[in-house]
Amino acid sequence: MDSNRFSQREYNRILDTHNAQLLSLSQSESEHLLMQSRASKGQAKNGAYVYLRSGRNMISSRKGSREEYDRILGNFEAKTKAPQDCIRHLESLGFGYRQAQTAVYNYRKRNGLIGT
Repeated sequence: MDSNRFSQREYNRILDTHNAQLLSLSQSESEHLLMQSRASKGQAKNGAYVYLRSGRNMISSRKGSREEYDRILGNFEAKTKAPQDCIRHLESLGFGYRQAQTAVYNYRKRNGLIGT
């Protein structure tokens, strides 16, 4: 079976078309809708998760450099905070969920907070 490539914008569009948030659809119901649009099970799982967790806040036009992430996370005292708290902090500043997740992972790795 051909694997289609979708962006999170496309997942959001599909789920918005079906009023997923308004109807409070579950994770599995949202996945089913995405798979009906030819997304693979894994794509649907990830797309539905991000949509339901973040909704429209997931899409961000803000980009950050390594130095900017390090400065923001350093000022936030990220070395003493849980990763999810750091991710939420970056999201509150306008970064997308996946951007924030990657930035926090890389920050923690560079600072010896997780194994190599």
